[in-house]
Amino acid sequence: MLFNLEYDHGNVIEGYLIPDGFSDKPQIRISDADGDLMILPCDQLKQAVIDSGRHEDGRVGFKLDTTIIPDLAQRTSLMIHDAKSGLLIYRRPQVSNTIPLKIVRLETQLLPMVKFDYYCGRNFQYELSSVERFGHETTLQAFHLNAIESIYLSGRLLMRNYEEFLDKGFKAIVLLTDPYYELALRIFLLKRMAKTQISFFGDRDKIILAPAAEHFAEVSLENEASLKTALKKAPQSVRNVLVSPVTRQLATTIPEQTVTRSDVATAIDLLSRFAIVGFDTDSLYFQQALSELIGISVDDFPLPPRHSTLEDVAARLRSLHIAELMLEEDLIFDHYVRQAMKPTAPGLPETIAS
Repeated sequence: MLFNLEYDHGNVIEGYLIPDGFSDKPQIRISDADGDLMILPCDQLKQAVIDSGRHEDGRVGFKLDTTIIPDLAQRTSLMIHDAKSGLLIYRRPQVSNTIPLKIVRLETQLLPMVKFDYYCGRNFQYELSSVERFGHETTLQAFHLNAIESIYLSGRLLMRNYEEFLDKGFKAIVLLTDPYYELALRIFLLKRMAKTQISFFGDRDKIILAPAAEHFAEVSLENEASLKTALKKAPQSVRNVLVSPVTRQLATTIPEQTVTRSDVATAIDLLSRFAIVGFDTDSLYFQQALSELIGISVDDFPLPPRHSTLEDVAARLRSLHIAELMLEEDLIFDHYVRQAMKPTAPGLPETIAS
């Protein structure tokens, strides 16, 4: 899906929404702080869209003016979404002083920081959380919103695909977690997914995670032997969900790509370009650094707590050699990053010997 705002002149707003389906008829949902105003078909012809073969009839543009919404200029909380997916296309600033920065928060956990993203995102003019749900093309479009200078994005991205935007005004931040704790969280969510719907997983996630959910459906998280057996017997489709996910996010460009020890240096090199790197075991440092960057009080950030049940599962996983093998690259990555972040550390190593 491609979308963009072309301009907002107060009493006239123009933009476009190119759907994924070649013959789909795009519609926008217009709302404000008081609720939905209307559903409007995109009826403006964009010849370039036809010429590029992106859409059947090229009617993907939208134009709002006072004939459609008489008090359009006074609608200070106006928002425009894709009517089908709910994707935010454009909104007028929701607070008096939006943060004049472009931020991308790399999500490394399978469980998204929903409250944190909501709290931060509302201070930006445009926000899109868990952006991976909408696919690579839509994510790229969010990075390309050239008419907006206040943007907050977050998601479980393969960050090398978007590295170029760190040279185009975006500042990246990340809150890392212990690899064993993340493995425990993933197994917990997969086990839960086998029995119930999880709302924050997108369609692509559900397809990728389905084999792993089935594999862990009957595993006992309290039983070390049960965990060991499940990990040892995991087929490749299940291993792909568990093996060193952070290194993969920072070093690969496609979901199916595997990682090796040599990729750890690549991952650390990209991480060194981030504006803020924190660990959830020292959340105060992360809060203070982010507060300085975006100017929000450190006391207001709703960071998720670590759960004792998952800590217990992580402790069991630490005793399993098979878990160590699955997390090998992430454990090396974690070690070097923690060493580099110590107050007396000289900096991140340029290379890591295998």
